[in-house]
Amino acid sequence: MFCQGCGYNLTGKENFCPSCGGNAHELVSPQKKEDFHFEFSSKILVGGSILTPDKLQLNQNMVTYQKRNKYLIGVDSVSLKYKDISSVRIDRKLINCNIIISGRGSREIVARNFYIGDAKRIKEIILNNM
Repeated sequence: MFCQGCGYNLTGKENFCPSCGGNAHELVSPQKKEDFHFEFSSKILVGGSILTPDKLQLNQNMVTYQKRNKYLIGVDSVSLKYKDISSVRIDRKLINCNIIISGRGSREIVARNFYIGDAKRIKEIILNNM
């Protein structure tokens, strides 16, 4: 069984969820989320870097932002689960836009130089899974 508040897998013997503290007697059966995986990257035609493009990967559980670090050796990555996202904004410019994904607390993802159509699709996917 699963907690209704956070989805934590419970054994059925608990009175309260160990993850969120919610009432464990309000249980729901597991729901299978449809698996998906989308990857979007910044484009050189609208100001993105050919060597270090911003990438956003979206799957059924979270949003992952990846960017090559400044030494071009490794990749820096930040992930936010959909339940931790508080807002998604599109900072639109003339031919491109930035996507700002704000998480609870001080976590924020700013992905730069995306096509406007890609940004709208990213926002739609995130809002449908929040």
